[in-house]
Amino acid sequence: MSAIGRIRPDVAKFNPERVFAGPLSVVDEVMLTRGEKIATLERWRQSIFQELNAASEGMQTRGTSTTQSRVLQDIDEALKQLARPVASA
Repeated sequence: MSAIGRIRPDVAKFNPERVFAGPLSVVDEVMLTRGEKIATLERWRQSIFQELNAASEGMQTRGTSTTQSRVLQDIDEALKQLARPVASA
């Protein structure tokens, strides 16, 4: 679990790849609401799609498609985890 106050939520939401070790780390972050986590993961997914699109148009990108594919899979898994009903105490 993430420590309280360790991240800057504004940076985490708009540049998740700089803040989190991976998409699954977003799920455990206590400084973000469930909705913010979902939006963050969707934003991360769009960023990867934009980068892949740029690469297909011949623009130089920073990553490899294999790495990006794995991150997309992790984003899907994280979103599935967030979609599960929360157990009430």
